[in-house]
Amino acid sequence: MEHTERPGATARPTTHQPPTRNPLLADGTLDYGLVDLSRIEDEHWLPALHAGITAQREAAEAIAGDDSPASVATVLHPLGLSHRLLSRVERAFSCMSSVHATPERQQVQQELAQELAGHRDWLTLHPGLFRRLAALETALAQGQASATPEQLRMLQKTLDAARAAGAGLAEATQQQLRAINLELTAAETAYEQLQRQEAAAHAVHFTELSELAGLGEQELAAAEAAAREAGHVSGALLPLNLPVQQGPLERMTLRDSRRRLHQASTARGTLTDDEGRTTSAIGAQIALLRARRARMLGFEHHLDSVLPSRTAEDRTSIETMLRTIADGASARLEAEIQTLRETGVLAGSASGPAHSSSTAELDPWDISFGFATVAKQRSSDAASGQDQPAGVDQSAAAAKGQDVPLEEALRQVFAAASRLYGIKVVERDDLPGFAPGARSFEVFEDSAEQRPGAGIGLFLLDLFARPSKSGGAWMNSFSVASTLTGSSPVVINALNITAPAPGEEPALTPSAMRTLFHEFGHALHGLLAEAEFEELSGTAVPRDNVEFPSQVNEIFQELFTGGLAAAGQAPAAEDLWGKGFSTFEHIAAVVLDLAWHTLSVEEAEAAAEDPDAFSAAALTAWGLDHPLVPPRYGTGFFKHIFAGSGYAAGYYSYLWAQVLAADASQWYREQLGTLDDSEQQDRALAAAGSQVRRELLARGNTRDPLESYRISFGREPRMEPLLRQLGL
Repeated sequence: MEHTERPGATARPTTHQPPTRNPLLADGTLDYGLVDLSRIEDEHWLPALHAGITAQREAAEAIAGDDSPASVATVLHPLGLSHRLLSRVERAFSCMSSVHATPERQQVQQELAQELAGHRDWLTLHPGLFRRLAALETALAQGQASATPEQLRMLQKTLDAARAAGAGLAEATQQQLRAINLELTAAETAYEQLQRQEAAAHAVHFTELSELAGLGEQELAAAEAAAREAGHVSGALLPLNLPVQQGPLERMTLRDSRRRLHQASTARGTLTDDEGRTTSAIGAQIALLRARRARMLGFEHHLDSVLPSRTAEDRTSIETMLRTIADGASARLEAEIQTLRETGVLAGSASGPAHSSSTAELDPWDISFGFATVAKQRSSDAASGQDQPAGVDQSAAAAKGQDVPLEEALRQVFAAASRLYGIKVVERDDLPGFAPGARSFEVFEDSAEQRPGAGIGLFLLDLFARPSKSGGAWMNSFSVASTLTGSSPVVINALNITAPAPGEEPALTPSAMRTLFHEFGHALHGLLAEAEFEELSGTAVPRDNVEFPSQVNEIFQELFTGGLAAAGQAPAAEDLWGKGFSTFEHIAAVVLDLAWHTLSVEEAEAAAEDPDAFSAAALTAWGLDHPLVPPRYGTGFFKHIFAGSGYAAGYYSYLWAQVLAADASQWYREQLGTLDDSEQQDRALAAAGSQVRRELLARGNTRDPLESYRISFGREPRMEPLLRQLGL
């Protein structure tokens, strides 16, 4: 990708770097500008943050006070350079606190969040800065200044964000907005920290290992270690992960043990903080504050206020997609549950004293176990060639459903990226880990010299769960690609895989393998980015587009289980099993998110009186109040939408992106066509990957992501591939 010329020295803000030993205050000393993380102490964060805020404010005041003609060199470039120090501090803290949230870091987080919220409002609502941005817009429109397409997009995005935040409104209104934003930040931080505390408090202790019959030796050893770490002298402890369906439920053969774990998961949202609030109550407060802010900005509700920055056109288009998928998922779920009843999955499940397995009805804690049991049976049947209907892919059935040793899993995920995008990933044992047990890798062009520091960027990987770590899996960045700031990508992936017992080799379940490919798809989006401005680089795309590249990357697991399935081919029966269940619980969570964020102020005030009743009513209205299948996330443990604003009114993004991903997956399969020769397939795959890398991954948000989609794949995204993929 061709880049614009770097600005001269006159475009750089003149700021003072405080003389201190704080490692965050200087450019990193390691490759790609990475700070030596082993030297960072908790007392470094706030002073570095204050220095970063001061530096950006000095630069903003200089831009606002400049009376020269507005141009890219006098407005956009110095603004883009103004946050170099602040971004370094903010990104580093976000990466490190999410994987290891010590009590000290949680305290820092509270102060940091408040400081940043106030500073963002100061910057976004700065009247002089807004005046200069608007002057540049006018100069460009009148032909008095010039800009590249990316620079034009950066200006428009900056102005849109300022206007959406209230720039141009009366000072009194802006003061009210600032107060709401500070209150929101405090509430979001409180939600995140209480949610983490409650997950630890609700971890289930089993006094006897026999109560965990069905779990493997590695899981049992990890559960015993977790119990010792939590202060129990004996027994085993099962921590809670974010989703309502806990992984061990699939394997635990004792119904009473499953009941205890499932009920602990669904009971989240009941622990109170020092102010007597539950996460459900805090979440309702957050929804109310967002509704108030939306009204002040002239919108009916929060969803309307964020749609201008999304790719979805309006609420109707979102709900139309959801209704199509929800109706199909509901019907498929009922058929799947009927299969569970007919196959008698509880016959092999020890019931404990409270049930007789021969006559018991299904309970919510039986569902994950039942689906896993049937899946194993079907996988076994597929491996032996039994009961497979015509027209479905059977080439890799025998290879599915097996755990994959960690080193083999990494080999596969890196090899797939190499075949597609022409890169090579090499481990760097010499770099300090950013978290206990984390690993570091350098990414090179496959054809280039593989000398340390001479590649594309760094990939840092933190695989294993720990009590101080956030739940789920995610990608984040210490730095992003930018020709303006001169920074290179340093990205992380964090998962929550159960650590192996001492001396045991870690292995990834099929679900964890899918997650690894998914998160590395995000990482590739950051690593392969080419942008002038950090704000448009890599994954800085609209929220309902960001999940698309990661979901596409999931299909490349097939390269190691028999090759990509043919285009248009229906998934095998064992691959469709459980799609009704997983899609239903996902849709239910999406509906909860939209319900909270399409409320007027008055409706939000009423909902806050009884958050649980409101949530139940929202599910009932959509026919998603299933007695056996709760939403993937409940109001009391919905970190995506309440611990920050990123996915608020945006949890639909995963499904929205799945439409793109399913269609793009079909395109990849079409490129291979009927090629049987492996060398021809490799060449076709490399050509397809090169095009997607150049026209989509590298582009990030430097142009409309949907335009990048059309250029990459030569068509508009279609709904049919997703419906076929979900068996709907």
